[in-house]
Amino acid sequence: MRAGRPLHPDRMMRRDLRTGIHTAIRNIRSPVGAVVVACLALLVASCGGEPSAGRAFKPVKPGVLTVATGFVPAPGFWEGSPPRAGLEAALANKLARRLGLARVDVVQVPFARLAAGDLGGADIAISQLTPTGERERRLDFTTPYLAAPAGVLARVGTAASDVEGLRGLRWVVSRSSALTPIVERDIRPERAPITVADRSGALRALRAGRADAVMLDLPVALALAHSDPARLHVLGQVPDDRGLAAALPAGSPNHEIVDSAIRRLQADGSIDKLVTRWLGEAEQDVPLIWTEETS
Repeated sequence: MRAGRPLHPDRMMRRDLRTGIHTAIRNIRSPVGAVVVACLALLVASCGGEPSAGRAFKPVKPGVLTVATGFVPAPGFWEGSPPRAGLEAALANKLARRLGLARVDVVQVPFARLAAGDLGGADIAISQLTPTGERERRLDFTTPYLAAPAGVLARVGTAASDVEGLRGLRWVVSRSSALTPIVERDIRPERAPITVADRSGALRALRAGRADAVMLDLPVALALAHSDPARLHVLGQVPDDRGLAAALPAGSPNHEIVDSAIRRLQADGSIDKLVTRWLGEAEQDVPLIWTEETS
């Protein structure tokens, strides 16, 4: 791991509590899951500094929420020109309203730069970002707004129902993806994967027939398959506890108020509605594929 900013104990505590919230999100449709989410949300609000109530969001530009994202368009997440439709676009608009801001401006920043902590001057990044230990040294992540286990996106006609079947596929992996280690460590393909710079390159290889499968966050894989069902489908999911979260510059004074706003959007069902509208197939309908690491 590269040297980076060590996590403050308060930030480590909030991270651990956010992990608990994310685990409960996967079971939120049950009464127990809903209660756990509510209780953990209260704990997060009480950790590290003053609560967000009474604080005002301080944007880079007055009255504007400036949002950085890496992939435009991103089916199901950022669609249109300018990109005003999609799950993350709608989430950004709802956040702006919660924060008392008049509009959202979107700036495109290469995903690798976002993951390294460079938001291009934006207030916040909403870009299918998964918190990792290394990324958390460079960014302040919110509570995950979406559960995101690893999903296998494949060309239509490609079949595999277990890890042995996955090993026989031609894989493409991205240097900027946090999921590449799962392919290398857990799947262990029989043939060396094609390596590309980012997700856009991986999708080009998949659509061109140079690869059979790519590992993506499951919500991203579902949205891509939903947008291109003639060419792409989701083979299955590899269980893990990942989630997609918004990210702010390290040390941002806006972190707590944004985190609180996202938790409220979870609690009132707003995010569930966005998932239903934009992602199509539900996560629980995707077959599980167990590896030696996850079984």
